[in-house]
Amino acid sequence: MMKVIQLQEQLLENTYLQQTESEAIIPYMDDDSEVVFDVKRGWEIHELCLRLTRKGDDVLARGSYFVGIDWVKEGDLAVQVSPKMNDGFEIDYVRMLNEALCEPDNYDHLKDLITIHFDKPSIRVNQQQDLLSIFLITEYLNILQHIIRKGLKKSFYIVEENLNNKVKGRILIGQTIHQNLMRGRVTDNVSRYQVYDIDSPENRILKKALRFCKRQLEVYKHALDTTALEQKVRYVKPYFDKVGDDVSVKTMKNFKSNPVFKDYYTAVEFAQLLLRRFSYDISIAGKHEINTPPFWIDMSKLFELYIFRNLKQIFIGKNEIRYHLKAHYQELDYLLKPTEWPEPYVIDAKYKTRYKYSGGITIDDAREVGGYARLSSIYRKLGLDEDTALPIKCLIIYPDQEQKEQFLFTRLEEPKFDKVSGYVRFYKVGIRLPVIQN
Repeated sequence: MMKVIQLQEQLLENTYLQQTESEAIIPYMDDDSEVVFDVKRGWEIHELCLRLTRKGDDVLARGSYFVGIDWVKEGDLAVQVSPKMNDGFEIDYVRMLNEALCEPDNYDHLKDLITIHFDKPSIRVNQQQDLLSIFLITEYLNILQHIIRKGLKKSFYIVEENLNNKVKGRILIGQTIHQNLMRGRVTDNVSRYQVYDIDSPENRILKKALRFCKRQLEVYKHALDTTALEQKVRYVKPYFDKVGDDVSVKTMKNFKSNPVFKDYYTAVEFAQLLLRRFSYDISIAGKHEINTPPFWIDMSKLFELYIFRNLKQIFIGKNEIRYHLKAHYQELDYLLKPTEWPEPYVIDAKYKTRYKYSGGITIDDAREVGGYARLSSIYRKLGLDEDTALPIKCLIIYPDQEQKEQFLFTRLEEPKFDKVSGYVRFYKVGIRLPVIQN
């Protein structure tokens, strides 16, 4: 019988698993062997999700900033990492994602937030363990709501119709003979013609995915607070009243949206991803047990998106706060050029609770953020003279459950951030993460 081992995220190096967990894993690992779960970033970069190492009768784990589920031994044993930090609180990742996607600029940064291994066998889990579906539904409904505000896009598409006493477009002779002339309907014609309307294949795909979302939310509302998602469904649904339901699996799989319409292109991609996750079968949605493909969600990236949303609510001026700015083959988390504060900041989001307990900073993080703040191109973007200006201030933002869920400072007055000991013009500030209340 297939078994799923439950772990939490951010396990420290050489964390010993409990005896029951070790006993379940040991039969599938040789002594001194490792099982490594990672995701690809670019051609050669691999980011660690989870590492399991067997040492005799013990299994040691090293976690990272990823949550998800994957096979230790296909068909027999899987391991699931939940969004639960070492302090014991469970992150409400659905609310984090919902709030992050209230910021339209974040739609350009969803790449690599989730990695799904459709090439591996699916894993049987109950709905409370099914992080993937609710995560995809949250992404999709927010993207759909975003495009709906502009209205459904009209486009040209081909229609075949059996017309009575009229001709439109091109007559399909073979079908007209078979469906009409052989049955004595001499005035009817099967025609193929072009229409410009909202009842297009891409809108039908979006509607089909919306139906999957609505059905699956019926299951989740007993385990999670799905109120915000249900409101989005009610908001979006009327816009699809004039869109048909009939769309083939082949169309759902192979349809290519026009990348010129960026928002629509993203929406169709996510709709296809969601439909593929349910094997294009709506009868699967709504069940209390479900087969999920192995997947990994990057919680550190979700934290970045969540922080950007919070910063954008404060720094509302044009280009006051910029996310993932590229400079000298590197990407900063955020560059702050405030209109009211006297000096700019290089800001980095670190999904690490350790900064709550320490006045310092790890050497690697200091080098990374300090390096960004010393780039000549950043000085130029800020309009600073690199020979005479003071070093750019650096700010680390980290999770701290003793803080508020919103920053307390304003864009009108620069606050006194906590100083990082041992470094010049280095500061940090915490923010509370949404948690699931058991």
